[in-house]
Amino acid sequence: MVNIKSKLEEGWIQVAFIVEMMGKPQEHLEKTLKEYVDNLKKDKHIEFINEDYAESEPVEDSTMFSTFVELEVLMKDPKKIMDFCFDFMPSSVEIIEPTTLHIKNEDLNSLFNDLQARLHKVDMVAKNANQQNKILSKNGAILVFNSILLALKQGPVTLDELHKLTRVPESELPKFLEKMVADKKVKLANKKYSLI
Repeated sequence: MVNIKSKLEEGWIQVAFIVEMMGKPQEHLEKTLKEYVDNLKKDKHIEFINEDYAESEPVEDSTMFSTFVELEVLMKDPKKIMDFCFDFMPSSVEIIEPTTLHIKNEDLNSLFNDLQARLHKVDMVAKNANQQNKILSKNGAILVFNSILLALKQGPVTLDELHKLTRVPESELPKFLEKMVADKKVKLANKKYSLI
């Protein structure tokens, strides 16, 4: 059993976290969460006081399950808490003790610079993902346009027939067809689309 008072006197910080996890199957989810906590116990800068696992429950309107663990730990310093938050994304963080933290300004500078570096990294990942999403959307639209053009080479077709030929959802086809009509590549006559 860890001596909380002794660790606090050494400058450690008592923190409570809630870490949530979602997945399937249910048994795998529960096993994964326990393994995750067991791996955390190997960290020399974290001392475990308590861990309380919730029963996993089905997620509404999904085939997935969710569960969480409440952890009460001692951590060596504020940087370790921040690292934990970035690495493991807890849904809740509560510093229990000490009620007042005394931090040297060089430690606080280091903490903020580390935070900024991580935020810039997250921002870069988000921007790259956004750019890739735009490229995928553009290429997907090109594929749909080409699919429609190939289908219309067979002759005039209704919206339903075009859906069956292209496998593009019938609810999505009108926005592509409207653009193609506006660009004078396709015409609509008697509820049938054809090439111009």
